Amino acid sequence: MYKPSMDREQEEGNIEYKLKVIHKDKKRLQELTSQMAYRLNEGSGECIYILGVSDTGDMVGINEEEYTISLENLKKFALANDSHIINISKKKMEEEDRYIYEILIREHIENKYIDIKVAIAGNVDSGKSTFIGVMITGKNDNGRGMSRLSVFNYPHEIKSGRTSSISHQILGFDHVGNIVNYDSMHKLDWNEIVKRSSKIISFFDLAGHEKYLKTTILGLSSSIPDLCFITVGANMGLTRMTKEHIFLCVMLNIPFSIIITKIDICKNRESVMDDTIQEVKKLLKLPGIRRITYKINDLDDIILVSKHKNQNSIVPLFFTSNVTGEGLPLVKQYLNFINKQKDNKNNQDKNVEFHIDTIFFVTGVGTVLGGHLKYGTIKNGDKLYLGPNNTSYEPYTVKSIHCKRTLVTEVKASCYVCLCLKKLLRKNIRKGQVLLGESTPKNSILEFDADISVLKSHSTTIKVGYEPILHVSTIRQAAKIIQINNKVSSKQNITNDLILRTGDKGNIRFRFKQRREYIKEGYKILLVEGKLKIIGLITKIY
Repeated sequence: MYKPSMDREQEEGNIEYKLKVIHKDKKRLQELTSQMAYRLNEGSGECIYILGVSDTGDMVGINEEEYTISLENLKKFALANDSHIINISKKKMEEEDRYIYEILIREHIENKYIDIKVAIAGNVDSGKSTFIGVMITGKNDNGRGMSRLSVFNYPHEIKSGRTSSISHQILGFDHVGNIVNYDSMHKLDWNEIVKRSSKIISFFDLAGHEKYLKTTILGLSSSIPDLCFITVGANMGLTRMTKEHIFLCVMLNIPFSIIITKIDICKNRESVMDDTIQEVKKLLKLPGIRRITYKINDLDDIILVSKHKNQNSIVPLFFTSNVTGEGLPLVKQYLNFINKQKDNKNNQDKNVEFHIDTIFFVTGVGTVLGGHLKYGTIKNGDKLYLGPNNTSYEPYTVKSIHCKRTLVTEVKASCYVCLCLKKLLRKNIRKGQVLLGESTPKNSILEFDADISVLKSHSTTIKVGYEPILHVSTIRQAAKIIQINNKVSSKQNITNDLILRTGDKGNIRFRFKQRREYIKEGYKILLVEGKLKIIGLITKIY
C-alpha cells in the first residue's frame, strides 16, 4: 500500500503531479500541452506524470473511469509534443477502487535522442568489460571473457584481459523503450543504432587496475557522467580499488549504483556473497558517504530509485551474472528510466566550451580531436579558438564532426564528440587544452585559489612548497602550494601551524608548474597521490 503523502511538487524538474486530467475546455488543454513541453525540456526529452496526487503531495487516488479519460488527454498532449507514453505503473490505495498511476513520457523526434553517459568502474577482474559486452550484444558470456573482446581498444588488452584505456560503447532504446542494438539477425553498426534510437546510453569502460588509476580519474573527472556503475565481484569482497572508485564518485558528486557480478560462482557459497554485501553496506554507511543501499527486485523498485537518482541518497544494488544473464534485464530497465544529471541539462545555448582528452591521426582526414562538449552547440564551418598556448588562442575552422561514430552537421552540449579542424598540426595541440567559441572568455591561468578539504594525508607534510598532481577536468599537471590561508584544523589542540593534516580545511593558492591552463571559478579540483586525497573548489583565478 502507498503512504498517504509525498513531497510537494517542484516548479523545476521533470516530474509533474496531476490529480486527474479530465478538462474539456480548449484553452486549458492548450495550457496543459505547453506544461508538458516544459517538463520534457526540464528532463532533456523525458518526463514523469503522477496521476492521483495533488500539487501539495497529498495522495488522493483516482478511479478507473477518471484514469481512462486522463490517459486519453495525456496521449493527446504527448502527440502534440512529438512524444510517446512508454510505461505506466499502478499502485492501489487503501480505499476501494482508487489508484496512483506513474506515467513515463519520452520524446520521439527524428535525428534527436537523449544522451546518457554511464561510467563503469570497479576492481580489476570484477567483470566490467564483460558486463558491457553482454549489455551491447545481448549474448551471454561463455565464462572465459568472450564478450569483452568487442569492448577492448588494443591488442595488449585482449592478450592480458585487462582494460588500460577508456573504451566507449553505446546501447540504444527506441521511443517505446525497446533495445535496438540486437533486434535483427545481424549486429547493427553505430550509425543504424543512432538512427533508430530515442535514447542512447554511452558506456565509458574505465580501467580497474591500480596501475591505471590516473586514467580512471581522468575518465570520471572529464566526462561528468550522469551515473557510475561500480562492479563488485560476489566472490571477491570489497578491495582497495573498489573503495577508491566509490570515493571518487562521492568526491565528484556522481550518482552511483553497485552491481554485484559473478553471482553464478557463489550459488553454493552463499556466505561469501553475504560477506561481500555486508562489506558494501558497511562502507556506504560511513561518515562522509552516508548512503542507503536498496536491493532491486522488480520494476517498482527501479521506478522508485530512478526518480530519486539525482538526490544522491540511495544506492541501487543489482545482482547479475554475465554467464547466465540473471539480473541483466533489471539493469537494462533501470537504464531505460534514468534521466540526465542536473549539471548536464540544457547547456546547449551557452557559450561553446570543448575539453580535449584524445588526439589521433586519421589517414586522409588529418588530426582529430576527441573530447567532451560541456557547453554550447558546434556546427560545421564554425570558427573555434584552440588554446591556451602560453597566453594565446589560435582560430580554427571546423571541417567535420563525428558523434557516436556518425557524421553529423551539428552537435549539442554534454556528449562525447570528435572534431576535425582545418589546417591543424599535431605539434600545436595537447591533452587538457580547450576549444572555445568566439564569445567565450579566453583565460590562461597560472595561479588560482581553491577552498580544499584534506580527506586523507600520508607521511609527507602538506605545507607551502608541496607539489602534488592536480586533476581538473581533462587537465593533469603538478601544481605547487604557494600560500595557505584560513586553515581550519580538525583537531582542537593543534596550533595554527600552516601544515595540513587529515580532516583539515583551508584556502590554498596554487601555481601550475609547467604551463598555463584554461580553468574557471567553480571548477572542482582533485589531488590524488598515493594515499593523499584532497578535494576542492576553485574560488579565484589570477
